[in-house]
Amino acid sequence: MTQTTTVLGLIGAFALSGAAELTAQPPSPSRAGFINVNVGAQPQRRTIQTSESFPLYDETATVTSNQPIQGGVVVDVSGGYRVWRRVALGVGLSSVIRSSGGDAGVTVSIPDPSFFDRPTTATGNTSGLDRSELGVHLQAVWQTPVTDKFDVSFSAGPSFIHLTQEVATAAVPAGTRNINVTQKSESGTAFGINIGFDGSYMFRPQFGAGVFVRFAGGSVDLPSVSNVTVGGFQGGIGLRVRF
Repeated sequence: MTQTTTVLGLIGAFALSGAAELTAQPPSPSRAGFINVNVGAQPQRRTIQTSESFPLYDETATVTSNQPIQGGVVVDVSGGYRVWRRVALGVGLSSVIRSSGGDAGVTVSIPDPSFFDRPTTATGNTSGLDRSELGVHLQAVWQTPVTDKFDVSFSAGPSFIHLTQEVATAAVPAGTRNINVTQKSESGTAFGINIGFDGSYMFRPQFGAGVFVRFAGGSVDLPSVSNVTVGGFQGGIGLRVRF
């Protein structure tokens, strides 16, 4: 609910800024094309819980896990071209690399090979579970100069974020009630939205530096866990190129 309220607030601010722009009509940006290269952070921490089952000893064994996910480093490259007054169309590519914030705990319910409905519970853990998010962000960008060297822009559009997530699982050696904790990789692509702000200071007409703040996120179902949140709020600094 908090993220939704924040995003709607930014959209409202975007719309009000656009209305003011139509009334005032200050000069358009002097250069039509832009390329932004940023590095920053996606600080949100999360926990994912997986669940799966498989047949064993003519019954069903279940495996559940609980693993924390840390914030990650964001590398972002975007570019676009002004198509009308201060409106530009662009596309961005982002990569977020994260790792597990600690041990992932695994719990396995194992049927008895000799007696029906007498399961045993076994536990274990593993660490070093990696997670990567590769995003493609389509953007409509509203640009406005504040001074001859400083400009700001607001952007919004759809996002496609491909998630690759390592999850903890376990195997039961034949004829035993022991477990071997292992890892496996699952992946899927989320469809979501992006909305952001960028401020740029141009040291020269073609080159400068800037900061960005953006929400880009969605959710995706993986084989062993549904409704996994991907993306989130991002921020960073980087190089600005105008042409």
